[in-house]
Amino acid sequence: MKRRSEHYNEYSVEIDDEGYPVEEEDWEEGPLQEKPKKKSLLRKLMVRLIALGLIVLLVEIGILLWSGQIWFNEPKKKDYPVRGPVMDNKYGEIYWSKFGGQNIQMCYMRATKGTNYVDESFEKNWKDSKKSKLPVGAMHVFELNSDGKEQAENFLSVVGDMTGKLVPAVEISPGFFAKLFSPKVNEVGTNLRDFVNAVKEKCGAAPIIKCSSYAYDKYIRGEFSDCPIWYESLFSQPDDDIDWTFWEYTSRATLESFDKSGRKVYMSVYRHDEEEFKKLILQ
Repeated sequence: MKRRSEHYNEYSVEIDDEGYPVEEEDWEEGPLQEKPKKKSLLRKLMVRLIALGLIVLLVEIGILLWSGQIWFNEPKKKDYPVRGPVMDNKYGEIYWSKFGGQNIQMCYMRATKGTNYVDESFEKNWKDSKKSKLPVGAMHVFELNSDGKEQAENFLSVVGDMTGKLVPAVEISPGFFAKLFSPKVNEVGTNLRDFVNAVKEKCGAAPIIKCSSYAYDKYIRGEFSDCPIWYESLFSQPDDDIDWTFWEYTSRATLESFDKSGRKVYMSVYRHDEEEFKKLILQ
């Protein structure tokens, strides 16, 4: 067995007793050890499984929302026994003999917009609605920068006699560009007041104002106390300080018996009971 020696050659290299160079030994470091990898691999696997599970869950929720099977608001039938959609040309012809037999108690139809537009499906749907006992009403889409009296003339000339129909409604829900280029608040308010007064004089009741939260805060709040409010709020209940009569709560309701039955519809509920609702039918 070789042992250490104190002998060195002329090149200052340590040599053993037999004259061979002594190989240096690493006295400090021990044998190399592999680092444990099992825990690291398990942790990565768990993280990936959790991430995958979250993705699947989000996709499923998205599908349920898109199909209308779940929504942010779900007003219960026992609390709001009267509900129904707003229909227009994008849904086509309504087959009233079956349409009214679904879980709805009312239906409004968009008739006109601005001073000269008339919905293409309104005349036929309005006439054929007599085939159903479902209470129906007509709605005008209000243009912010158009004369209110002229808009009322367009609406009233199209709907004709409204006896036996629901109180008419006017919708003021400006889109992005309408907001961007909207007239002054006072001008919009004057036009809307002129429309309300003209319709009120004709049918004997102030029209219901259907409005987005933006329109309510900017044009309606505190100014049209004589008009019932139809408040649009798809993601939460209306605020407690809003005295609403109708509440549009979803855009993903499913109904059948109209031309384009694959389209989802906007659904609203009436705040009070069925007996109170009957008072909205014009005599």
